[in-house]
Amino acid sequence: MSSSLQHVMAEQFGVTTELHPQPLFTIAGSRLSTESGMQELISAYSPLMKALEPAAAGAYFISRLSVLNMAMHEMLINDELIDLAPELWTLQIYKHDKGHAEFRYVLHEIRYLEGPREGERSAWREELLCHWYGTHIRPIVEAAALAADMDITHLWKLFPIRLRYRFDHLKEQAGCERQQLRIEEEWTFVTKELSGQVFGRAGNPLNVKFIHLDYPGAPGEPDKQMRMKTACCMFYRTEGGHYCFTCPRMKPSEREERKVQIREKLAQEAMAKGCCAIDSSMGAPK
Repeated sequence: MSSSLQHVMAEQFGVTTELHPQPLFTIAGSRLSTESGMQELISAYSPLMKALEPAAAGAYFISRLSVLNMAMHEMLINDELIDLAPELWTLQIYKHDKGHAEFRYVLHEIRYLEGPREGERSAWREELLCHWYGTHIRPIVEAAALAADMDITHLWKLFPIRLRYRFDHLKEQAGCERQQLRIEEEWTFVTKELSGQVFGRAGNPLNVKFIHLDYPGAPGEPDKQMRMKTACCMFYRTEGGHYCFTCPRMKPSEREERKVQIREKLAQEAMAKGCCAIDSSMGAPK
């Protein structure tokens, strides 16, 4: 791996060649495609993220697994790839400095994948993504559905929202319009042109219609646009959890009530800041 690619993979996706010295849990990536291996992961992860049922841990894990999809697409866009096949890495869960459980994908070896030949990029991309989602990701999602007793459609729909935000980030960082167009074309291919058979589904589960919501802005500021999640992350099934503002399970009336609460909180915070500013100015030397 080039030093720049290695840095990006480690810092942004948790893919590294270094084992954590004090892991809370370790499992071979190849075992995650088996029901027994997934049950072992869920049993270990559940208390770490305070799950009230296996489904919450299963959903959380699949959401975290999406970083590997992000990494694959980012490498694909730049035509510089390494093999992220599960048999080449070990998953470690460790305690982050901020206290939460964090994931690390530790590569045993670095295998570069061949880039596209001149004029054959479309075929190369299709072959690579069919292999990635069909051979590597699909068995893990299916194992999670069995181990957590979950609707597999729910698990697949955890991917699109996080992928879309990553693609948006890449477009913002792109140096030119040509690169932005390439990024958007990659999105169109993986969500609309990749066959549902790759995922073991009738249709491509990444092909979703995003619903936008208005999130309250601070007093005097306009509301912000946010995408509704494409599937519930199951935070409400963790200790002290609740529906996220963007949760698709939330009823419109409940979301309107949450908006009122958020606006009240923002108003109180603005008032508190204003009072602090007044106190500070009154205490300033004349």
